[in-house]
Amino acid sequence: MPNTLVQRVTAGMADDARPWSRRAACAGKTQLFYPSAGERPEARAAREVQASLVCAVCPVRTPCRQWAREHREYGFWGGESEDDRAAAGYRVRFPSTTRSPKRAGPHRAA
Repeated sequence: MPNTLVQRVTAGMADDARPWSRRAACAGKTQLFYPSAGERPEARAAREVQASLVCAVCPVRTPCRQWAREHREYGFWGGESEDDRAAAGYRVRFPSTTRSPKRAGPHRAA
């Protein structure tokens, strides 16, 4: 239960905007749905597989996915990564910079 007035108001606003989120299977598993700073592509792929397993059994997967598409969310929502949403024609708010390994240029060591 939120303790301060700010926490109570913020919690109420989130519940009003996304009433379906109270039934989400991902509650308390934030680390699976958002990348850590400097996350490597291999780690991201493994994390997103785990997140997709949570989403696969979630009772609110469809409204979650729609919310992410409409609000240009970053992270893994409704069984989709931001790359999946972009491929489906939905823009993401923040471009991902940790997707693929950097290629060595002619002036860089490989």
